[in-house]
Parts: sequence; structure tokens; C-alpha cells
Amino acid sequence: MGFIVWLTAALGYGFQSWRAVADQAWLQLDATSALAKSVTQQNLQQYLRGFDFLNHHLKADAPALEHADPQAIFALLRQFRRMYPDFDAIDVILPDGRVVADASKQDLRAVQPVTQAYLHKLRQRPDVHTAFPKAAASAAGLAVVRLGFAQRSASGAIAYDLVADIDLHRQITSWLRPELAADMARHLQMGLVTRQGDLLGLWPEPTGPTIYAARLASWFRLHALPPSPRHPLVATPEHVVGPIHVDDSGTDRMAWSVLVPLKGAPLETFVSVPRATVRDAWWQQVRLPLLEWTLLGVLFALMALRLNKLQRLERQRTLRLEQAERTARQSSLFYAALAQTTQALMGHKAGDVSATFEDLATSLCALLQARLVCVGRLPLGQIWVDMTACAGPASNFAQNLRISTDSHRPEGRGPASQAITTGKPQHATIEAPEFAPWRRRAQAFGIAGVLSAAARTQDGEAVLVCAYYASESVIGPEAAQVFQRMADAFAECIDRQANIVKLERIERYRSARRKIQRGLLEATDAAGVYRVLAQTLVAETGADVVEVFAPEGDMIKRRVIAGPLEQALSHLTDVPLQALARGEGAYMRARVWNARAPVLIQTPSADPKLSPRWREQPLCAMGLLAGWPILAVDSGEPMGVVILVARDPHAIDEELQHLVTNILESAAIALRQVRDRQRIETLALTDALTGLPNRRSILEHIPQALARAQNRRRQVAIGILDLDDFKSINDTWGHAAGDALLCDVSRRLQTTLRGADAIARLGGDEFVVVLEELSGPDDLSTVLDRLEAELTAPYTLPGGQSTPMRISLGLTVYPSDDATPDILLGHADEALYDVKARKGSRQRGWQLWSRTPRPTTISTAAHDGPAHDSPHLENDTTCKAS
Repeated sequence: MGFIVWLTAALGYGFQSWRAVADQAWLQLDATSALAKSVTQQNLQQYLRGFDFLNHHLKADAPALEHADPQAIFALLRQFRRMYPDFDAIDVILPDGRVVADASKQDLRAVQPVTQAYLHKLRQRPDVHTAFPKAAASAAGLAVVRLGFAQRSASGAIAYDLVADIDLHRQITSWLRPELAADMARHLQMGLVTRQGDLLGLWPEPTGPTIYAARLASWFRLHALPPSPRHPLVATPEHVVGPIHVDDSGTDRMAWSVLVPLKGAPLETFVSVPRATVRDAWWQQVRLPLLEWTLLGVLFALMALRLNKLQRLERQRTLRLEQAERTARQSSLFYAALAQTTQALMGHKAGDVSATFEDLATSLCALLQARLVCVGRLPLGQIWVDMTACAGPASNFAQNLRISTDSHRPEGRGPASQAITTGKPQHATIEAPEFAPWRRRAQAFGIAGVLSAAARTQDGEAVLVCAYYASESVIGPEAAQVFQRMADAFAECIDRQANIVKLERIERYRSARRKIQRGLLEATDAAGVYRVLAQTLVAETGADVVEVFAPEGDMIKRRVIAGPLEQALSHLTDVPLQALARGEGAYMRARVWNARAPVLIQTPSADPKLSPRWREQPLCAMGLLAGWPILAVDSGEPMGVVILVARDPHAIDEELQHLVTNILESAAIALRQVRDRQRIETLALTDALTGLPNRRSILEHIPQALARAQNRRRQVAIGILDLDDFKSINDTWGHAAGDALLCDVSRRLQTTLRGADAIARLGGDEFVVVLEELSGPDDLSTVLDRLEAELTAPYTLPGGQSTPMRISLGLTVYPSDDATPDILLGHADEALYDVKARKGSRQRGWQLWSRTPRPTTISTAAHDGPAHDSPHLENDTTCKAS
């Protein structure tokens, strides 16, 4: 306002000063023009009187002009020009056009010749005629006025024509200058102009043709006055004032001018001054006052600004204090809410957090005076927030509240979605564009805005906390940061519960691993290992079905299947190992077998490479298909495949995968132990040379055979077989030939005896035979005769030699000989010695044990004793290989 007042006063002062300077300029111009008009008017009257005087003298001599001496007339004219020097040329022209006297010829200052047209026009006028030969005058640089008079005789005829040219240049330069300001005097311009607008002269005199002169003449012609009569029609000068574009240097500038008409002549005097000169004079007058006004205004403005700044600072200080007070109250509420949130979440016991979140939302809503407090969770990989807890007077607002993280949806561009995406607290009122999807319902529940904060758990799950407040609530930046810490506390609570569950699960896994390791180590065969493995995986992983596949011959077969969905996978067939190695046949088994690493397929029904049965019930409802290889401990080659099917796509987490891997490693160790145990047992119960069961094996087999015979009411014959003269083979052909012969005897025994019978090698050339399922003596005789015939057939030795062989076999029959296995073997040995003692006179090579002893000679009984042993057992491997 002060600036406007100052500006108005400055403009008013400048305008008044301009009017004063302009009026002064006009007065000076008017005075100068009046003075110029007065001087010029007097001179013109003098010129007219002199012209009349000259005409009077000539008129007196008019009859004799035609015969007068031209020198006398010329002398008269010269004398007249000395009296009136402004007359440039005086001509006396006879009616026939002949010039009697021409002073201009003497002075060489001719202007425009007198033409017949001019004379004709002159002779039609009864008085003095004034003309302006402007073309010739301008060419000569003169300001010329031509006076002409046609003198007539008494009879009315033309006596002569008197024409005189007056140079007004000296007239113009004789004007006196008014006392003007220096700048205005320097730029003053004066001159004469005809009423037709023709410029007759200028002062200061231009050095040549100028734009100024041309434009000034154009302006005069535009504002030309009507011709004045010889006698004045008005008593006072008539002024014409207006702007003129004048310039001496080639550029336009505005000028002020005054025109004053002369009496008795069609001429006007003019005086002009450039407007810039007037402006400079005005500026010289007002610059100091305006500068003072400006300084004063600036001073007042600075004072006003300082005062305004002080007032503004005071208002800001008051607002800051009020804001700080409100912020402090608000911050205290949020800090109290943070303390309550931390205390409640830290005191939460193991279990579901939903109830704790619900109670805490109710407490926070009352403490923060909010309309609604919501706690939501967004699992990793999902786009819709699940509201876990909602409390407050506007709790119905949360019933249809949908919040998404998909920015392509309207629900995914709100403040809550931005808080989840950016990880920073977001505050927005319902008027904000991002709140548009919920604005109408929020207004109905008295909600004016929302403060949202989100935090991430260790598993990537987002926890969202929203506080919807009323219009009187104020949310500051500190409150937003505290609210973010509250969201972090919710996420930390979920992490603690997850860690507790994880620790419990890990402990359960460790217990299960120890349990399965014990079970696997206690398994006596591979089938037991596979069974324990499948049952444990079903129990610990919650799988719907677990299958174990292992090679058997050249096929990979299912060894065990466990779980509720056994029937759903019963259609799986066995696959050749070669096809499995090429990736053919069973897709999942081939993939795991060849990858030698775990393979997990989520939503197997969507995998086109699996069987169409996976897109049918009940397999289409399964969310996970997983497979692990059982790798050999020593070579790392696959020795089995475990297939697991579960409904939950996330049933196998990282810890569970580690557990399954450990279980499979334990299974591989258990399978290796079973294999090693079986190999050790085989070596302990098998003869190294022939591959037949040894003494230990047959001693374990005889009680079982006796029990079967007793149960089935059958007879069992137990015999000891010895090769006659075997020592001679070793001595003649070597021990390698003897070992080959023993291997051939073993093969013949295996091919001759029945499937229920058993054979064992005691050592050297002694063998034990156990003949089961005998119904009587006839069955025994048939078997023994066939056995003797087979074993006594000629043998071909490794060197190609053929040799015969005889056998001696002593037997005892159970239950006729009801004794223990060791005693039965002793009885059979007695029968053997008995038959060997009679080998020269016997009819057959075998004999049954009898309780009545038979006389024998020591030499005969001991004939082949030393030959029973084969001291060179290192050759057994060669014999066995042959």
C-alpha cells in the first residue's frame, strides 16, 4: 500500500512538472513566433512600399520606356537595389515580352525566368501579385518571393510589367532570438512557409538537402492555411500547433512547432523545438525531486519490509510454537503407542499371532484416537493384503477394504501400497488422488486420512499397519517415523515366532534324523532300509505319498510305497536302467537319476512333460512333486530314487530339504552296511574254492532241515562224500589240476541233486550232502545211484588229460538216527570210513550208518587219510575262475 501511495504521488508530481515545462515551452515558442512575425511583417511592408516607389518612378516614364536609354533605367534599378539589398532581381518587361532592364544579369543571380504564363496571369490582376518560384529558388539555395505588377496606360493597355525577386534569407537571419534555456536554444528551428505548404527558408540554415526539410515541408503542406487576402482579416495571429517529425542526422524525432500567418502576404512564420529537448528540460527539473522521493520511498519501503518481516517472524514463531506443542502431544501419543506395541509383542507366547494383533489393534485405536487401526500381512509372491486384525469405530470400513501391490489396479496405487513398495511411511488425506478408490466410503465413516507403514520379515513377507484418523487429527513427520518403528515391531514379532517354529522344527528334524539313523542302521536287509526311509519321510514331511525305487537286475523297480495316496501312483511301471539313463520312460525318475541332484516341481499338473494322470483327480490337487537320488557313498553314482508328493507347494523348505538330504545319506550308508554285511556273511558261510557252503553254513542248515523233516514227517539223509585216490591227482598232475577237479565235482553235485537238497565242502576232497524230502529207502537209493553215476564219470583236467574217479559216501538217516547235527555228522563219517575200508570189495560207493560196528583194518581206513586235505589253497581262486 505504501508503494502505491508513493507511486501515485510521484506520478502526480511528474505530470504537474511536465505540464509546467510544456506550458513554458509553448509560451516561449509563442513569444518567439510573435516576434518573428512582427519583424517579418514590417520588412514585408517596407518591401511593398519600395516596390510601389520603384513602380511610381517607372510609371512617370512609362510613355518613353520603349525609347529610353537602358543604361539610365539600369542605373535607376541599381540605385534602388542599393536602397533595398534584399531585392535580388528587378525586370521591366514590355508587352511584347522583351526585357528592358534585368539587374540579375549583372549580378548573375538568376532564379526562375519570367514566363509568358506568369505574365498572362500577372496582367489579369489589378494589384501586386505575389508568387514563389520555389523550384529555381531551392536550386539556388534562396528563399525567394516574387512580386509582380502589370502597369497599364490611360487607355487600359499594358505599358510594362515590373517583376522583382526578394531574397528572404537575410530577413530570416535578422530575427532576434528569445532568451531560452541553453538546450532549447540550441535545438530551436525557425523559418518561413507559404500557405500552400512550401518551405521558403530555415534557420539555422541546413548545409544541404535534409530529411528534416523534406518532412517539414510535407507537414506544412498537410497543415496549409487558406490564402489570406492582401488586407488582414483578423486582428491577432492565428497559431497552428502540432508535432513534426524532424531530423538533421537521419533519424526521426518529434518536434513542437508554432505557425503564425503574416498580414498582406500568403506567408507564415514558424518556430519549432524538439520534444526531446522539452523532455530533457522536464527531466532536469524533476530528477532531483524524484530521486529524493525515490530514496524516501525506498527508506519507507525498507522500514515497512522490516516491520512486515518482524510481524511475519512473530507469526511464524507463534505457529511453530503451536505446531511444536501439537507435535509434542502427538509424538507422546505415538511413543506411548510404540511402547505398548513393543511390550505386547515381546510378551507374546509361541503360537498364532492373530489374537495378539487383534488386541493390540484395539489398544492402539483407543490410544491414538483413530477411527480405525488395521494390521495386514502380504506373503511373498502374492498381491493382495490379508487383513489380520482390524479395530475401531469404523471397523466396518475394513470389511470390504482391498489393498494390492499391483500398480495396474486402482487398489495398488494407494498410500498403503506405496508403503509396502517403498518401505517408507506414507501419509495421505482422502482428497489425495491415490485415495480415490476408498474416498466415498471413508467419508461415510468419518475418515479424513490414513497413515500407513510397512516392514518386511526375514522371509520377505510384508506386514502392513494402517491408522485411519478423523479430520481433527494432525500427523507430523516424527509421528510417521514412530509409526514405522511400530510396523517394524510387528515384523520382528512375526520373525521371532517364525524362528521359534523353525527351532522347534529343526529340533524335531534332528530327533527324526537320529531316529531314522537308528532304524536304518538296525535294518538287516535293503527292503528294511527302503521301508524305514519311506515311512519316516511320510511322517516328518507330511507328504501324501513317498515312493522308493532301486535297481534290480537291469530294471529299476519300486521297492516300497507309503502314504495316503498309494493307490493313485500304483500305475507306475518298472523302467529299464538303460532307458532311464537316456532320459526315456518315467520322466521324474529319469530326471532325478540323471541329474544326481534334488528336483522340485511346484504345481505338477501344469507341467506338460508329466503323465496326463497328473491333470486328473486326485493328483491334480497336489502342489509339489519332489525327487531325490540315493547316491552311493563311495562312488557317488545313483543307487535309487525317492519320489515325494505333497499338497502344499511349500511343504519342503530349506531345512526340510537339508533333513531329507541327510536322511538319504544315512540310507545310502545303511544300504552299504547291509551290502557289506551280506558280503561278509557270504564269505563266512561259503567255500572260497568251489563257492559251496562251508562247514559253518551246513551246520546252521542241518537243524533247519531236521525241523522241516519233523514237521512234514519226512526223512533226511546226511552224508559225507570223499574222492578216492585224490592224492594221486595232486601228485601226478599238480594242485591246479586237483583244484579244477574239485570245482568240477562241485558243479556235478549241484546239477545232480534236487532243489531241496544241500551241499557243502568241509575241506580237501570231503563234501557234505543233506538230502531232504525222503519218503523211504527207495527214494534214497534212487538219488544216491544217480549221484554216484554222475560223479564217477571221467573228468577232463585243465591240461586235456582224462581221468576216472571213484567216490566214497557215508550216510545216516534221520529220524532213524535221532541225534544232534554234530553226532549225525560223526555217524556219517563213521559210515564213510567203513565204506572206504571196503572199496576194493564193495558193490557201490555209498553206505548207511548202522549202530552195529563192522571190523576194519587200520591200514585200510587210513589209506587215503592224508589226501583229504588240499594244502595249496592259494590255487583255489584259479580253480574257481576256471
